[in-house]
Amino acid sequence: MRLENVTKGLESIVVGLGGRQDWVEGRPLWILDFDGDQQLASLSARLSSEGVLFAGGLAGWPPAAIFEDLRDKGLLQGSFKEVTWTGPGKWVVRER
Repeated sequence: MRLENVTKGLESIVVGLGGRQDWVEGRPLWILDFDGDQQLASLSARLSSEGVLFAGGLAGWPPAAIFEDLRDKGLLQGSFKEVTWTGPGKWVVRER
């Protein structure tokens, strides 16, 4: 799992979850490794409880779609926040 734009307040939580910072394509990202759907669901639930936004979109299989899939499988419960973009610098956050 890759996390972008991690705030200082969230850094300690990500580190506590086993995250590490790395440079990918010239920008800093946080990486959280997981082994299977159960662990991915656990990480996603924790991040969601901290207000982390899950990217959505029409192309590919974005994090918001993965969260929904895990929820459909009964591995996650409750809502999450999805962020989508309508143009440069124009984004929308919605509860799903």
